[in-house]
Amino acid sequence: MKIGILGLGSLGTLMAYHNRAHTLFALPKDGRATHQAHLSHQGQLWQNLLPRWQGESLDWLILSVKAVASIEALTAWLNHLPKVQNLLLLQNGMGQQEQVAAFLKQHQLPCTLWAAMCTEGAFNAGEYVVYAGEGKTWVGLWPKGLSDCTLPAQCQTEPLIEQALRKKLAINAVINPLTGYYRCKNGELLSQPHYHQALKELSQEIAELYRLLGWTLDKPLIELIEQVARDTAVNTSSTLQDILAKRPTELPYICGYLLKQAQALHQPLPITSRLYQALNPV
Repeated sequence: MKIGILGLGSLGTLMAYHNRAHTLFALPKDGRATHQAHLSHQGQLWQNLLPRWQGESLDWLILSVKAVASIEALTAWLNHLPKVQNLLLLQNGMGQQEQVAAFLKQHQLPCTLWAAMCTEGAFNAGEYVVYAGEGKTWVGLWPKGLSDCTLPAQCQTEPLIEQALRKKLAINAVINPLTGYYRCKNGELLSQPHYHQALKELSQEIAELYRLLGWTLDKPLIELIEQVARDTAVNTSSTLQDILAKRPTELPYICGYLLKQAQALHQPLPITSRLYQALNPV
């Protein structure tokens, strides 16, 4: 199987590691002929030299750039995209899936669009990526459907991927802005009483929006969020990582996306709005 990876950050490098038995290509921003991928897992350092994609036929192109950069990243490789059979979006947030679907239609590209929800943990540590927590990567046809296509390594089929992404979105819409605002680890949202109270109030606000939208969750949202905060207690959220590195955050496709949904219903989200404005000033 031939796999291209566009966005060799933490998740892109992790997917390269999982698919190291396959033929891999890098799609770097610059003109480099190769990309050196490094990943640390359980004390072992894996590295691989990925050649630059030159338009070879790809079974999969994995897009793991920030959601806001999706269209720009794909446009840079537009001439080669007809050689892609399946395009997989491995990103946080929602809204970019519709944007990419419209982009594919606009340019009459034949590739099949997939979306992914990943629960694995990885972060950049200078020259290499640390594989911080094993999890699962659920993938499905966007917005839904079934396929017998052979998936990349470590991926499992989820026919209702939109529903799965909404669940993760709800969790991210609480943990990410709060950890970014308080500059704290995920677990501190439970251990610090003031932070925990803010978590409860924001959870209630998001849960009410989901109720109005008719978006169902398999458990009460507060239970889901507290469980994730416990399981990832020592982790630094992607939003806080971006803030500390002075990079744009993914909040426009998390909080911003939900604020648009709420606006259509004339439903106020005062806590979400306040946090979003503080962390994503215009």
